[in-house]
Amino acid sequence: MKLKTVLLIAVIIIGIGYFSFQKTGEGKSTARPEVQRRAAAEGKVEIVPGYEVEISSELEGRLESFPLNEGTAVKKGEIIAMLANSDLRAKLRESEAELAVARARQRETASGAREEEIKEAASALESARATMEFEKTSRGRHGELFRKGYIPKELLDEKEKNFAVAAANVKKAEETKTLLEKGPKKETLMLNVEEVTRAGAAVEYYSKLLEKTYITAPISGKVIRKYLQRGEGVTKDKSIAAVADLSRLRINAEVDETDISMVSIGALAEIKTDTFADKVFKGKVDEIADYAGARKVKPNDQAKNLDMKVVQVKISLDDNAGLKPGMTVDVKIKPSLSDKKTAGN
Repeated sequence: MKLKTVLLIAVIIIGIGYFSFQKTGEGKSTARPEVQRRAAAEGKVEIVPGYEVEISSELEGRLESFPLNEGTAVKKGEIIAMLANSDLRAKLRESEAELAVARARQRETASGAREEEIKEAASALESARATMEFEKTSRGRHGELFRKGYIPKELLDEKEKNFAVAAANVKKAEETKTLLEKGPKKETLMLNVEEVTRAGAAVEYYSKLLEKTYITAPISGKVIRKYLQRGEGVTKDKSIAAVADLSRLRINAEVDETDISMVSIGALAEIKTDTFADKVFKGKVDEIADYAGARKVKPNDQAKNLDMKVVQVKISLDDNAGLKPGMTVDVKIKPSLSDKKTAGN
């Protein structure tokens, strides 16, 4: 009887403890540490499009000057090379001289005759008339002598000829004076304008050609590749050099197609490279490709499936100090809050 009483008390104590535990733990669940998943990827450092430019020439010729080397800093618009241009400079000087002559002729014609020129023409006309009167009188006198038989026919013919010449000179002098008084003809003025226009077009043509022999940097940056040396031939389809702004870098990451659901525009990323083992570069996702393609960057993780398709993701950098184009990097992209909720559902 005593033993039964002890067992009953024990059962009651255990029951009370069990129900007390259930009440105390009601509504609570065992907390599990949250494991934050990240999309891991490999990638390369690349120059932002538009900040690496291949430089070529619009003209063909010989490279006369190219003093820059790879790594040289240049500014936008700075002359970096020059083609041989002595022939073009000579043609430009010649066309400039022709333009100057054409303009002077145009000014002279447009200004009309000077008062001195008109007076000179009037004086020449008076002189021609006086000569004609003299020859006319001489012709009449010799005609009378010929009729009386005092002179031969040949001498009279000579006087007739002298009078005709004098009369023609008067007519020419009258026309000259009239033209000077009326001013230049419209046709003459138009001809002068055409001459100036042609000469000016030639100057502009050779000036533009000469300008194209000086090759300038299209952007500020550094010469990252130099393809030709001084004295080599230049063709339109061959680049002379490449200039890049190395402050404009980004990451081109290759995310496995199975992880791309964790990546969204604006997601934060951490980038590491073996060159700076202790440094973590920060960035964010700017672009996500619309298609999956073959892997181009060999992953460090040997367990990765090399045949798996990847999606290219472009990541802008908060700080790219020390990074060089072409460097291989490891990338970890943090899912955004909305991505985490979607994954939890």
